[in-house]
Amino acid sequence: MSSRLKIVTIGPFPPLRGGISDFHESLVAQLNKKNDVTVLSFKSLYPKILFPGKSQYNQDKSVFDDIHTMLNPLSFLSWFKGRSLIKKKDPDRLIISYWSFFFIPIYMFLLGSIKKGNRYVLFHNVVSHENRIFEKFFLKIFIKKIDHCIVMNEYNEKLILQINPKAKIIKNFHPIYELPYSDSKRNIYKNDLKIEKKKTILFFGLIREYKGLDLLINAIALSKDRLNNLKVLIVGENYESLDPYHKMIADHQMEESFIFVNRFVNKVDIKKYFLSSDLVILPYKSASQSGILSLAYNFNRPVIVTNVGGLSDYISDNKSGFIAQPNSRDISNKINMFFEKNLFQKMSEFIKNDKKRFSWKSFEQKLDLHG
Repeated sequence: MSSRLKIVTIGPFPPLRGGISDFHESLVAQLNKKNDVTVLSFKSLYPKILFPGKSQYNQDKSVFDDIHTMLNPLSFLSWFKGRSLIKKKDPDRLIISYWSFFFIPIYMFLLGSIKKGNRYVLFHNVVSHENRIFEKFFLKIFIKKIDHCIVMNEYNEKLILQINPKAKIIKNFHPIYELPYSDSKRNIYKNDLKIEKKKTILFFGLIREYKGLDLLINAIALSKDRLNNLKVLIVGENYESLDPYHKMIADHQMEESFIFVNRFVNKVDIKKYFLSSDLVILPYKSASQSGILSLAYNFNRPVIVTNVGGLSDYISDNKSGFIAQPNSRDISNKINMFFEKNLFQKMSEFIKNDKKRFSWKSFEQKLDLHG
């Protein structure tokens, strides 16, 4: 089949904010080059009482036209509206973005509106970070309704096969977000942040317990006497109290080493923090994959990740960064090695060439939607 496909994609989409929304927008931009894509998005994802952040929306609006913002997981009327739209569009393929069991009921209802064989679900997470006891029960029912499970690392593949050994899996990768930037702005951004001569580390994204910010703080405490002029940027909205982290920093007398920017950062401002940094660290205690890693590679920034979930799938150890054990001592050792051996330029050049294999075009080809 070489003609244009009619595709409906379902999931969060701008102006809804977050990594799943950003991924969905980039995927649609790629698919729409040779297909006719319709987006079915959410009015809101969670009831306000369950949402820990300040807002579910941002100022970024998509340039894509065929968007239908109507879904609400708690409104059965919206389920029927969504199903009616899918039947009207009569798509060749349906692609759903999945990351939480909370959406299984509405997704199962919408899957029933398309022919068997054409139902694709892209798993950002299989099991949530909270790993609730009843999740796998619902997932078992859900996966039976899916024709093609798309995963982006071996960790998620194993989880699905544990739940349903007969599941048909398309193993793919997390493509690189393509945000334009100029390296010439680096000094301007560093000057603006008053870190001109500092060795700079970036922790970026939502602050939640599983992200391991405490591991990073303790790692910096272990490295501070060995590395001079170290600065750590903590950039992202907090979904938990920051008081314990500030106390840890104060206990180690490191207040001057940290800069907190506790807000959601839009696409325009992202480059400021990545270009100002020498090293991006993901000290996660649990994970599947991360869009932060993709952003780091977009800006050719070396990365230290912990060996949890699927994070290590994307690191060429000692070339694009380091894979550390999820403890402060090992993270500290990797930080020391990076700065003492002046590895920024070497690793950055490696990433510049290596990241070509993580293109959106290659991602689409692996989906084999025309097959």
